[in-house]
Amino acid sequence: MKVQGRDCTLTVAKDNEYYPLPYSEETVRQTSKGYVLPGCIGTRNREKLVETGKTITGCVVTRLEKNNVLALFLLLFYYQQKFDLWADRVCEKIIYKNLSVKSFELRADNKGPVYLKIDVKDNEDSFCDSWPANVPFFKWEQSRTFYFDGLNVTADLKKLPLVYRFEITGHYNEKSKYQITLYFPLSDKHYPKQNPIEKLTLTIDLKYGVSIDLYDLKPLDDMVDINCADTVLCYQKFNVTGIVVLNIRNSEENIQVVL
Repeated sequence: MKVQGRDCTLTVAKDNEYYPLPYSEETVRQTSKGYVLPGCIGTRNREKLVETGKTITGCVVTRLEKNNVLALFLLLFYYQQKFDLWADRVCEKIIYKNLSVKSFELRADNKGPVYLKIDVKDNEDSFCDSWPANVPFFKWEQSRTFYFDGLNVTADLKKLPLVYRFEITGHYNEKSKYQITLYFPLSDKHYPKQNPIEKLTLTIDLKYGVSIDLYDLKPLDDMVDINCADTVLCYQKFNVTGIVVLNIRNSEENIQVVL
């Protein structure tokens, strides 16, 4: 089930703080878990699922804004800690309790908004609940939306001519694992680097002073040059073997979140 509507709201709750997210998409749901009994040979019996419990799964997609960027990155930083999701779908109001972060993807196109997708997972004490009658409506307050500038990307202090798109992914299992994919024109001028990159900086919002630093990037494959008169958009994946750092530096704040 995919819920997306301007009358719907989605709010992250953690440590008695509530963070309403801007107009979002979400597929968070409760599903059955168990084991399958195979059908008998020679009969018309189909496979049957023996339900042993319920599990909560799905994802949340929202755009980064001034009011939520720090709270969302702290969710990624404390990925093992639990939080709640308050979903108002107009036809139902439901609370998903005690979730944690399974993985995430941060992506943006040149001149487009920066989006964050968070895949959630449940825990032994996760459950669904309905909203209490005395809970007020969570209203999202519009703030500055962050737009990616593909002309403001540096690799080892050298500015790249253009990055059409980036995708940062993070997976949390026994060990945190991060990757970044850069999309750019295939040419010697635009090509970032075929060697490892010690530090890559993505400017998320110049006015508010928001940027992301990635350290010790190792390319996963080689690029092949081609002879073509037109511009060809290509991409390259890098493993991030170092840290990922969110920087917020302006007249009011000087904050770093290290993943």
